[in-house]
Amino acid sequence: MKNFRYHLLLLFIVVVSAFSFVPPPHKIPERNQFIPTVVYEIPPVTALTLIASVVVAAKGETVCVEVKTKDFEQILSMQYSMNWDAKVLKFKEVRSFGLAGMGLQSFGAHLVQNGTLTFSWYDPGLRGFSKPDGHKLYEVCFEAVGSPGSKTRFEFSGKPTSVEIANSSGIFLDLRTESGEVRIEGVKN
Repeated sequence: MKNFRYHLLLLFIVVVSAFSFVPPPHKIPERNQFIPTVVYEIPPVTALTLIASVVVAAKGETVCVEVKTKDFEQILSMQYSMNWDAKVLKFKEVRSFGLAGMGLQSFGAHLVQNGTLTFSWYDPGLRGFSKPDGHKLYEVCFEAVGSPGSKTRFEFSGKPTSVEIANSSGIFLDLRTESGEVRIEGVKN
């Protein structure tokens, strides 16, 4: 019985001391010297501009829309789609490639009967290219099949290939566009 009282007293002392001898709260300094301050900066939004030409053609004539660029700085890769009215223009070819690594393999012609041409290119050297404003990237050529007086816009879009443009710093750029237009006037002689 003595042993039982001794153990009970010992348990009482341990429980009471656990609640009465609580160490003071740790004071956290206002500026912790061990955790560096992190500052996140949002890079300025940069953009690449694509410009399509405005062209006049006679029905039955071959006509090419030039695609030029502005703010082409250290571009590493790009992809997008081009759209037009297939009742006015019938796709023939893409030519006059203005970048290394660009060729017929950069274009997807599987939807041209619906008025859509897809595009995907990257710098094979993985360094990025810079070109002066007004540099011609390529030409898209058509047969003018619309009736005289008809016209179609030649536009850049994300349908079906989503727009994605990256520079050599790994930053994705916005795409700004200036749509082109093809007007059919008269009939080819």
